Amino acid sequence: MKKWTSVMILSISVLIIAAPLYSGAKSAFVAGRDPAPAWTDETLAAHALGSVDNHFFTNSYEAFQQNYEKGYRLFEVDLQLTTDGYLISRHDWGSYLYDRFRQELPRSEMDKPTSRKTILDLPILDHYHAMSFEQICDLMRKNTDMWIITDTKGSTAEEAQASFQALMRAAGTDTEVLSRIIPQVYSQEMYVWIEQVHSFSSYIYTLYQSPDTDSQVLEFVRRTESIDAVTMPEDRARKSVKLVQQLASLQVPVYAHTVNDLEAIRSLLASGVHGVYSDSMTYARMAAAGISIPEGK
Repeated sequence: MKKWTSVMILSISVLIIAAPLYSGAKSAFVAGRDPAPAWTDETLAAHALGSVDNHFFTNSYEAFQQNYEKGYRLFEVDLQLTTDGYLISRHDWGSYLYDRFRQELPRSEMDKPTSRKTILDLPILDHYHAMSFEQICDLMRKNTDMWIITDTKGSTAEEAQASFQALMRAAGTDTEVLSRIIPQVYSQEMYVWIEQVHSFSSYIYTLYQSPDTDSQVLEFVRRTESIDAVTMPEDRARKSVKLVQQLASLQVPVYAHTVNDLEAIRSLLASGVHGVYSDSMTYARMAAAGISIPEGK
């Protein structure tokens, strides 16, 4: 009887351990993945460093300050490469953005990259300031509980690698800062290009320009251990409940972008989306509306 009981216990234990293999779930045992990084505990990511005084897309130091104080710890920032090889926080070089930000520059110098000094010397809306990636790294050293999601715009290997070479020059050998930089990749190829510059510990895969089908997304995530999250436009997230659930079963959370409406966030989270990129939402507003937020917010 004791022998029979021992055999049954052993059999049940084997079935429990093997269950993920049959269910398709992705566990540390099956895939050898490290536990999900701490940044994926965050529900909110500050889009373009978040809004500042109701102004969106500034990617400014002041936007970072305001949103850090509101409880954000995960920040997405747009980055552009200057003519002298520095990364600065700006969405693009379009003339419309100079006009929108009330920045004076000869028209002939717009719609193309300029130097780091030129762009950093131009206040945004008279009050706010762009940052070099060197300055962003300094913020990360001061605020050791923050993470940066990089949104670089290069679509070729040369452009992507030039941006990340500049990023590496800014971060230097500071491995602690580098561990909190999360490259946002637009394609499977971009992941390879970045890895050739530096192997980051964590990446997020954005689908808004990706040609990948749902099955291709899943396959890429399965075989690429450092893809720790996926982000997609709000409308795709709403239409892709099955994909969201499949990614969740692989322990890979989904973030929708860009979402500022409280009820939209509530419904997305209820459907299985893990979090959102937002310009203006706060954890305090979510908590007041009865939406679950991370512990300590």
